[in-house]
Amino acid sequence: MTTLSTQFNLRTDNNGVLGTIINSPLDTGDTFFVEVLIGDIRNNTVGITSSNIALSFDGNQIQNINNPFDLSSPLLPSTFPLFRTGTLDNANGTITNLGAASFPTAFVGSPIGVNQLDPFSLLLFEVIGTETSTLTLDIDLSQTGFADGTNASESPNQSQFTQLIEVNPSDTPTVPEPSMSIGLFLIGFLFFIRRTKEKS
Repeated sequence: MTTLSTQFNLRTDNNGVLGTIINSPLDTGDTFFVEVLIGDIRNNTVGITSSNIALSFDGNQIQNINNPFDLSSPLLPSTFPLFRTGTLDNANGTITNLGAASFPTAFVGSPIGVNQLDPFSLLLFEVIGTETSTLTLDIDLSQTGFADGTNASESPNQSQFTQLIEVNPSDTPTVPEPSMSIGLFLIGFLFFIRRTKEKS
């Protein structure tokens, strides 16, 4: 039985404010949010106290633009103050070891996702290419722990999710075809020059 609920969303960027779910192609230069939500949906829900994720993408098509790549909120939950890690590599299209934890029994932080979906990570990306590509989320279930001391790897939970980043084809400038009148003019002009040379 699945015990971990996850949503992996692409959302519009409304001048730095989280917008609606993206359901249409993007344009080159557009920015968008990547939202990762997790929750403890068990009958005896106690919430999640740790998790660790990785993302992979085509660095020639999209780039993370969280500048600097600061591990403070909202890249990771503010209620998870412990073991905050994460490495961005735009050149190779990876974000690895993005994780954090809380220790509620020691009054350090608090759980998230108690019988609901809560944000674990919010990242900002920009479309830099002109081609459709994929963005893949991998959740380390062994590092995704519940407040009762168990972890998500102890039950069959989905660990990988993929989003398609659709991009509108670039506007390629078209060269107009020569019109018939221009063609006839050129033929007549060349004929005139030839006759002039023959008479001289």
